[in-house]
This record gives sequence, C-alpha cells and structure tokens, in this order.
Amino acid sequence: MPSLDELAKAPQNINEWFLSICSHVAESRRVIEELSKEDPPTEPFKSKYAGRSMLQSALQRAQSFNPSTDQEISRIRCAQATIMFYLGQVGVEVEEPKEAVKSFQSCVDVLALEPVNKYNISLLLHVHNVKATVWSGRGDHDKAYKLLERAKELHAGFLHSKEPPPKSYDEIFMDEKFSSDERNVMFEKLYTNTLFYLAQVYGVKGDNKQAAAHCHITLQRQLEADDFDPLDWSLNCATLSQYYVTMNNYQSARHTLACASSVMSNVQESAENAIYSDESYDNEKIVKARADVERCWIKFCVNLLKDSVKDLEESDLTEKVSKITEMKNTFEDEEDKEEKEEEKEEEKEEEKKEEEKVEDLEAGEKKIEFNEKDYDGDEEDERKKRKTFSDLVDIEDIELLRITNVESGQYEELVPGELCKTYDDARKVFKAGSKFVENAVKHYNFEEYVTDFVEIKQDLSLMYKNLAVYDKDETRQCKMHKRRIDTLTELVSPLNIQHFRQLCRQLRFELGEVKNTMVSLKYSIAAELPPDQQNWKKINNLCFGAIQEFENFCDLLRDPSDNFPDVLSDETVRPYVISQIYIARLYGKFRPTDTMQKLAFLAKAETHFKKALEYYDSHWDQCKGMDLKEEIDVAREMAHFLPRKMEKIRAIA
Repeated sequence: MPSLDELAKAPQNINEWFLSICSHVAESRRVIEELSKEDPPTEPFKSKYAGRSMLQSALQRAQSFNPSTDQEISRIRCAQATIMFYLGQVGVEVEEPKEAVKSFQSCVDVLALEPVNKYNISLLLHVHNVKATVWSGRGDHDKAYKLLERAKELHAGFLHSKEPPPKSYDEIFMDEKFSSDERNVMFEKLYTNTLFYLAQVYGVKGDNKQAAAHCHITLQRQLEADDFDPLDWSLNCATLSQYYVTMNNYQSARHTLACASSVMSNVQESAENAIYSDESYDNEKIVKARADVERCWIKFCVNLLKDSVKDLEESDLTEKVSKITEMKNTFEDEEDKEEKEEEKEEEKEEEKKEEEKVEDLEAGEKKIEFNEKDYDGDEEDERKKRKTFSDLVDIEDIELLRITNVESGQYEELVPGELCKTYDDARKVFKAGSKFVENAVKHYNFEEYVTDFVEIKQDLSLMYKNLAVYDKDETRQCKMHKRRIDTLTELVSPLNIQHFRQLCRQLRFELGEVKNTMVSLKYSIAAELPPDQQNWKKINNLCFGAIQEFENFCDLLRDPSDNFPDVLSDETVRPYVISQIYIARLYGKFRPTDTMQKLAFLAKAETHFKKALEYYDSHWDQCKGMDLKEEIDVAREMAHFLPRKMEKIRAIA
C-alpha cells in the first residue's frame, strides 16, 4: 500500500486516491479500536493517539486533492467530513472534549456545503447526536437540546423528501455495501438514539413529561426494530414506570412494569437454556437486574396504597381536624371543656364575620368576565401549525402509553391498576408487594447491601401501615403495627451507628411513630372494655417505648462530641420538632398511679412542647416553609394551658 506522501507525488486519479485513503482510514480505525485494547495501563491512549495521527494525515491528503467535477467535489467533501467525525470520536475517547467538539463542528461545516441527501444525512444525524452527548457531559444541556431538536428536524425532512434509504455514515470507506433494508434499519437506529438522548436531556432540564414520552417511544422503537439489550430495556422500562407513579397514572405504570417483567423473564429463560453465552448475560447480572425491576414493583405498590389511603382521607374532610382535636383532648378533662365553651362561641362569631368578608370578595370576583376579544384565534391556529414532535406527544393518552409486541397480560394481573376502595383491594396490593420484597432481598441482602436492604424493608413497613387503614378491627390493626415494630427493630439493632447514623435516625423516628400509633389504638380499645389495671400498665409501657424511640432519634442528632447542634440540617428540622410534640403528647397519655406522678408527667409534657416552640421560634427562617404551623399552634396553646392545668390539680390536691 503506497504511503500518503507517495500519493501526493503521483498523478491525482480519484479512484486510486480514494482506494488508498480507504486503506489508511481502515488501518487507523483498526489501531484505534483493536490495538488499543492491548495498551498498557501507564499509556492507556497510546494506540488511540497513533490512530488519530494517521487520521490527521489522511485528512490533510483529502484536503489537498483537487477535484475536477461536481461529483468528485461531493465525494471528497463526504470523505473529509467522515474523517473529521472519526477524529471527534477519538477526542471523546481520549477525554479531550474541546478537541472533540472542534472536530465535530468541522464535520458539520463541511457537510453544510452540500445539500442534505442520501449520502450525508446519516452522518449529519450521527454527528448531531454525538455532539449533543459531549455538550451534555460538559453540563450545557441547552446546547445538547438544540442539537437533538435539529437532528429530529433533519430526520423528518429526509423522510418527507421520499428519497431511498440513506447510506450508512461510514459506508464511504467500506468495501462491502449494505442493502436498502439494512440502510433503513441503521438510519432509524440513529433516530432512535436521538430520541433516547432527548429523553435524558429533558430529564435533566426537569421536563419529566417529555422525558417520559421520549423514553416510552424509544423503548417501543427498539422493540419494533428488534435491536435492544434485554436487560437494559427491562430496567429502562421499569424506571419509566416510576414517572407514571408520580403522576398517579397507575394503569400506565403497571403496564410498563409488566412489560419489563415479561422481557426480563425471557432473558432468564434464555440464560437457563444457555442461549446466551456472552458474559454480559451471566447469572449475577440477571439476578441483579431482576431485583431492580422487583424494587420498581415495590415502589408501585407502596405508592398505590399510600395514594389510596390519601384518597380515602380526603373524602372525610374532618380527618385532619379530628387529629388536632385528639392532641388537645389528651390534656383536657370535662371541667376544662366547659371552661372553653364560651371561648368557642366567641370564635364562631369571629368565623362568621370572616365568612361574610370572603363572600363579599367572591361576589366582587364574579364581576370580572373573560373578554373574548382578547383571544386571537389566528394566533392559536398558527401555534398549532408550529407544533413540534415533542408538543404532539401526549402521555395522558392511554393508547399512546401501551407498549406493543410484549406479552404483559399475566404480569398486569398480579396487582390492581387503580386506587384501592376496599380492604380486599388493598390486601391484594399488599400481598403482591410482599412477594416483590421477598424476591428483591434475595439479591439485596443485609450482609452485602445494607442500605438497599433497609430501604426495601422500610417499604414493607409502609405497606403494612397503609393496609391497616383499611381494616376496621383495631385489634388486627395493632397486629399489623406490631409486625412493623418487629421488622424495624430487626433492622436497627445490628446497625453500626457510626457508619449508618442517618439510617438509624430514620428507623428510630419511624419506630417512634409506629409505637405512638399503637398507643392510640390501645387507648381506643381500652376505652371500650371494663377497667383493667394490667391493660393500662401495658399501655404505659408502650408509651415509654415510644418516648424512648423519639429520644433515641434526638440523641442521634448530636455531634461526635455529644453536643446538640445550635442549627439542625434542613432534613432533620421537621422530624425533631414533631418528635418533641409527640413526646409531649405521650406524657399526656400516661395513666398515672397518683397525683404527684400525674403532675410530673404534665410537667414533662410542658417541657417538650416548649422545646419544640423554642427551636421553631428561634429558627423561624429555617422552619417557615416546613408545614409545621398547625402542630406549632397546638403546641403553643398547650404550653399556655398546661401550667394552669397543673395549678388546678395542685389546688385540689
């Protein structure tokens, strides 16, 4: 094979020149792609640098050729642009993004000299895709977005031109040529990559709706082209379901999860039959991928139960008021209630006046009418004409959300796809979720994946919590919460506080909440039974246990020197304030043995109400956006009320 220098001295024949360029480009790519695998760790890019040097020489030669016809000009430009693209790829691989972008831009500039046609459209699409990933990697997602949108326009424009399938972007340097069908598949694969990258960019930009839509269409196109990695596809499809969960679109969430499980089961079956010999399908990777899909199912069940309970509670508008009333009633006897009747009457009068004011305001608002003349219909029509592909994607359309070519029916039958209305509905979700937990912890076990294992078990606890809401039998509710206590205690006991302090905080706080709920249930059950000293002793012990958990949580907020911080981190402020209020309430629920003990409990309750108020009032700027107002209002009222309560008890005693 003659060298490029020798060719420079020879008469310039386009065919001979092109054959030699092809040989040198092929050799440079062999060095870059194959010999680089043998590079020593001390020189990881040795072969890539050598291959880049060869490409640069080939590019110089291509730029020095003097074409004599329009056809030769187009051929030379296409060759130059392709070599520039290869140089850009090497720049990415050797971690020189600036050089990569320069090469990619040079490629685009050369291609811009020619009209878009079947010879350059594939390269144009590919360079826009790769350039977008480079800019995205450098944190400029706006540039990446513009490049990908331009790639979409190029794809749409070429399809509209009705030209035959375009040539592959590097086919110019290949001996063998592709068929029309093969070219079409490769071209559409480039466009699928465009949509995939757009999904990622939309996600980073915070447009979750368009991110989900583009991800959905990417998955569908990969299936239709039969060009996908089953493990990656399953995980991407399962991850997509989590977006639909956040939108309360449980039908679509279940469907995408069912598709993920269906494809995953095919991978497992193929692996068992030794169809896949590639190491990428070893058993460990399959087990992990399946566990990840199971975890997405778990989140589906947790959120479905949570939203179902929320829907139930919203149907009862007095739910929140009753909880606040319960907090107040903990410390009030009949005499206290009579004393407050007059205050309530005054409050009603004030509320009536406020309602009258609101009615006046609403009457004024009704006078404001929509002026139809402000609406420009022509402008709206023009906007519709300008709609892009992204605008036309409507993920609320259930038909669009269906993924075809996957047998998902048997997996969709595992769990309901709508909010639970009855105990039986909720129990079906719980049983499915429990099975997913059982499967997931086979891989994410406590010994190897502590954080993951704890999170999965916490999800199981949440499912018990929400299932209990549907059971009207308070004794059975207590049994469910007892299982939560056992599960969470087993988690927190072996944890090393030094290494897993945050996890320990979460678990201690949740244990406090569960035991507090148990106290309320036991209280309610005891009120319906004949007086039983032994029963009240158990309730007192449960109160002590709940208080201990909340105090353990607060102790875990201390620094290594055992000092309580002056300012808490934002994520611990609300739990700390709520813990103090919970502790105060629990002291009010104790059944004392004598007056002195009752006074001692009330004094402790007052202390903890004041601790909550002290932090809230002294850190108002930090606390004001944490949805604590109602709890703080009650704490302030109780801190004012309890001293008077204790004075009355002392006076009687």
